[in-house]
Amino acid sequence: MRCDRIVRWLMGVGLGLLGLTATVQAQSVVYHDTPLRQVLDDVARRTGYQVLYRDALVSGRTVTLATSTSELLKALTRELSRQGLVLEADTVRRQLILREAPSRSVSIEGQVRDRTTGMPLPYATVSWWAGDQLLGTMADADGHFSLTLQRAAAQDTLALTASYVGYRPQTVRLAVRDKQESLTIFLQHQDKKLPTVLIVGSAAWLDGIDTTWQRLVQPERFAPFGERGVLRALQALPAVGLAVGLEGLTVRGSQTDGFQVLLDGVPVYHPSHLFGLFDAFNPDALQAVGFFYDVAPATYAAPPGGTLAFVTRSGAYQRLGGVAGLSNVAGRLLLEGPLGRSGSWLLAGRRSLLDVLAWPGNDRLVAFGLDVARPTGPLPPNVADLEARLLELGPSTATFYDVHGKLRLESRRVRLTVSGYLGSDDARQQAQRLMPRWNARGRIIGFEWQPVTTWQRWTNRTASIQLTYQMAAGFHLRTLLATTAYASRYAKDDFLYAFAGGGLQKLFRRLAPFAYANALREWRWEQTLQIVQGTGYWTLGYALQQLTLTYEEHSAVRARPFQEKQQAVQTDAFLQYEGRPDPLLNVLAGLRLHAFSTGPYFRLSPRLQLTVHPDGRWSAGVGFSRNYQFRHHLAFENMNSTGVWLLTGRDQPPTVVDNVSVGVQLRPGHTRIQLDAYVRRFANVWQHEVVAPFFLIARDPETTTPWLTGARSRAYGLEMLLDQPLGPFRATLAYALARVELAHDALNGGAWYPAPWDRRHQFRAYLDVPLWSAAALTLAWFSASGPPNTERYTEQTQPERLGPYHRMDLTLTSRYRLAFATAEMRLGVFNLFNRANPWYREPVLVLVGERLPRRFAFAPVDVYDLGRQASFELVLHF
Repeated sequence: MRCDRIVRWLMGVGLGLLGLTATVQAQSVVYHDTPLRQVLDDVARRTGYQVLYRDALVSGRTVTLATSTSELLKALTRELSRQGLVLEADTVRRQLILREAPSRSVSIEGQVRDRTTGMPLPYATVSWWAGDQLLGTMADADGHFSLTLQRAAAQDTLALTASYVGYRPQTVRLAVRDKQESLTIFLQHQDKKLPTVLIVGSAAWLDGIDTTWQRLVQPERFAPFGERGVLRALQALPAVGLAVGLEGLTVRGSQTDGFQVLLDGVPVYHPSHLFGLFDAFNPDALQAVGFFYDVAPATYAAPPGGTLAFVTRSGAYQRLGGVAGLSNVAGRLLLEGPLGRSGSWLLAGRRSLLDVLAWPGNDRLVAFGLDVARPTGPLPPNVADLEARLLELGPSTATFYDVHGKLRLESRRVRLTVSGYLGSDDARQQAQRLMPRWNARGRIIGFEWQPVTTWQRWTNRTASIQLTYQMAAGFHLRTLLATTAYASRYAKDDFLYAFAGGGLQKLFRRLAPFAYANALREWRWEQTLQIVQGTGYWTLGYALQQLTLTYEEHSAVRARPFQEKQQAVQTDAFLQYEGRPDPLLNVLAGLRLHAFSTGPYFRLSPRLQLTVHPDGRWSAGVGFSRNYQFRHHLAFENMNSTGVWLLTGRDQPPTVVDNVSVGVQLRPGHTRIQLDAYVRRFANVWQHEVVAPFFLIARDPETTTPWLTGARSRAYGLEMLLDQPLGPFRATLAYALARVELAHDALNGGAWYPAPWDRRHQFRAYLDVPLWSAAALTLAWFSASGPPNTERYTEQTQPERLGPYHRMDLTLTSRYRLAFATAEMRLGVFNLFNRANPWYREPVLVLVGERLPRRFAFAPVDVYDLGRQASFELVLHF
């Protein structure tokens, strides 16, 4: 019996110990943002293990978890693995060893698409978090992205966020594997389809993370004449000169000819309609635009003023759709739809309606563009204006059209794109002018009425085939075969010349005919290989271009017509690396080799941009590049013609520019501040002989070309850009302090003088005001100091500069959901306060003196920019 009692007593004690053990094991352990060092000390106390670690490994880390004491080590091991750490147990020595998990290289490829239509989204941004750092990359023109990550071996998930202007961001989580399948991220658009403008200009620019400046440059915010356009929208950037009148874009001191426009990788040699008032591209047919104006990628043969690369958008992959639009100047229609299981098609057309719609102010646009009766300032006293009495306006016509087409087919590894474009302008203004008759000494001896016509026509055709092949994971080969053909004609019966017979004292003016015909055809073959490797990617390739050009000019400067025929072959090879060899350094480094057959010329274009601390609340960068220009677009001083394209010749070397820039970007909260400084040096700048002051250079017209190539230029400036949300509003300020100067050895001993497009101070302010859920008001204010007075070149008593420029534009946009479509309405006012802003100064024919005999002369007057101009646009997406 005693034995039974002992057994029952022992069983009771055992059960009690088991219950106590279970209670201890079930005890919960909770850590909430507890420093890792404190957690490890607590684990050592609870388990009796010695914990070994390096201070640098645990510094700044915290742990949050809830578990039981029995599962503590397992739970802590899982939590630390998410932070890239490994916790190992040595049961023999009763030690816990904490170390950093070994890293591995993982490559991820994918594509960003529209959820509704299935079309790719070019230049979409893809970002992710690496610890406490936000990293990112940018998709290419087909919406494809590639990235290589150094991931800890213990980490098994990654969150990628894709974003695109006008779409809702989308975050996806994927399992990280050594062999990664291709990923597709779908985004939902927010009631609008607009071309996105990728801005690459600051040395401190962030790749794939910050889209502030993309939101700033939206074409729908800038439609002062009825048609949305990117060229006008780019004026929101301080690096882009204020486009007054019909001037082209000047970027950081470059001439308008130093600006390259590409459509699907093919040059378009006349990118605007109606003398520069509208883009030559249907805005509904564009998917994205890349604007590179500082250190351009080596994949572009970037001229001095930068590259504007348009991409025609792919058609819808899932259903038939379309866009119809009507404005005060044009009507347009776009149709799109699927092509088989993995393809799409798109066709878009636009035609001007100036000859159909009697919208107030349309007639002024045509006359203004053709330089007929432009608004001018007052004449000096004791002078009678003969211009109004000597000119009787006749009928005018102006038409333009453009057509876009695109086919796209794709499979798992191959993407085939066929695209084309056709654009044209035809404008004519007729009049009767009392033309002076001149004697051999350049004096007026009488007048007679003559019919005069100003006429211009241009046509540009492009066609391209692009094939992209994924050779292997991280290897993409792109092949481009393209052609572009440009032809223009211009004639003006009463062109104003300035002649200099060897000195200023012999300078005189004359009205006489001027005409030219210009044609340029290009064939292009290009192959590019992109290799994703390590912390970045390499791009290498080559381009072959065959060029044929003809030019014929009829001018009062020459007794006989001037004719020029040129043929050339240009061969380029390029190599580029872009990536992050260090988390605190982003590198863009490239070389482009040019070989041009007319010299022959062999030139090397190095390009380098370094961005320090690219993530976080600030970044800084520095850039250097050298660019060459082998095709030259010569504009005329009156800015009313299409301009002339010419090729570098044997004794006419290419234009070259050296660019150095530094930049800082600050991102405190939602505020964005960008500061940039640059210095540029130009050599072998081309100018036409009728442009001031180059007509002062004495030359033999029988043995020289109508253009000069020996000019030099220098430009330097400071730029500031601020973007600030103000509650429901958003304000943007842009300011530029810049100087642009020219020099030529044959002018004033080679002394420097201000370039005609030099404006020392330029200021822009934009305010976006939401009115209701689907409406917004944009106010834009432009202010700039006056440009140089070109009449001072021939008359030193003239003021150095013209008056300042001030203008306010207004755009009201609203959207409505209908049962079958989405409608947009846009109302705009250009120059709201109808201010008379000086554009340039030119002489007009006048009678001088109060008493007889009065004499004929030319007196300079200010020519003003356009006055108040109202516009409308209606768009229907179905």
